[in-house]
Amino acid sequence: MSAVKTFKTKAYRMITLGVLSAITFTFIFITIKRCGIIQIKNPKVSSIVGNIKNSTDLSLLNECDKSKLRKLYNINAGDLEEFRLYAPKTNMDANQILILKVKDQNQIEAIKENLENQISRQAASFKDYRPDQYDLIENYSLKAKGKYLFLVVSKDVDKIIKSINHSFL
Repeated sequence: MSAVKTFKTKAYRMITLGVLSAITFTFIFITIKRCGIIQIKNPKVSSIVGNIKNSTDLSLLNECDKSKLRKLYNINAGDLEEFRLYAPKTNMDANQILILKVKDQNQIEAIKENLENQISRQAASFKDYRPDQYDLIENYSLKAKGKYLFLVVSKDVDKIIKSINHSFL
């Protein structure tokens, strides 16, 4: 019976030590990050695009300017530090890649909601018209990372997101 108690006591000590170690590590990491010793990578949009181009073919998409950004998503380029928009060459396709770096991180949620609404409108228009494109829209990815926002509608969505994440390593 004492061997069982000893085992339980040792297990309890190890669990307690593990929890305390995790709490200590988290506290140290947050403190260091707030002091500016550890910086989150802040890549240029062009380097993110370079990583995407290494993972997928963008030849079926047009690189668009700020007027197209405003027309498609109602986003003012003046609110952004940088952006890159790749839109389909025809309105019969749903593929698109949008990379935004906002000036004010507080805008992320409003822009994200706007993009979600746009995707819903596109899904409704493609649902019965182009089921293959509707499937792409249904599997879209919309992610925020710091001051960045990424919208990807593509058959290669997983590869593209992996490339984006690689840009932040």
